[in-house]
Amino acid sequence: MKIGIVIGSVREGRLGESIGEWVAERARVQQDAADVEWEVLDLKTFELPVMTDENWAQDSDGPAEVHRWRDAVDQCDGFVFVTPEYNRNIPGAFKNAYDLLSRQWRDKTLAIVAYGGLGGVRANEAWRVTVAAYNMHVVGASVNLVRRVDFPGGELALTDHHDASLAKVLARLVSLTRAVTAERERVALSASN
Repeated sequence: MKIGIVIGSVREGRLGESIGEWVAERARVQQDAADVEWEVLDLKTFELPVMTDENWAQDSDGPAEVHRWRDAVDQCDGFVFVTPEYNRNIPGAFKNAYDLLSRQWRDKTLAIVAYGGLGGVRANEAWRVTVAAYNMHVVGASVNLVRRVDFPGGELALTDHHDASLAKVLARLVSLTRAVTAERERVALSASN
């Protein structure tokens, strides 16, 4: 089972990179997750173009960057979205990356680690509405980091509370991903018979 940790900001000086590293570090030592492969998918490294053709991901002559993104997402059974809140919503580059694909998201799981002035709660809620289009299964609890409290001096300042909150969210994500993946496999097997 593979879970992708998607760093959703591409801005210079972004906080998301340090948050993504923290999530990956804790995920790799998560109890009851020895069968899980965690992979960081940093949007900045994919250099995705703005979507001008909704079929790029499926077209053989689509941009290589989009195909690389498509293949990375397709290989994952679930995701952790490390999402900032920009202007009370989802970051444009992250939404574009999401919109470039379709079936690669369908019936997969999601946990949200959000950050911003109010803990990224509006981006968190916007993602929950957005991913419903592809029947993604979202963990109810989330991690919300408040910029002025959790980033003194511009650096992520972790406490035991942060680690405990993240561990709870990741445990639920692993459990949910196991169940959803088993169901997807069962449905695919039934369809092939």
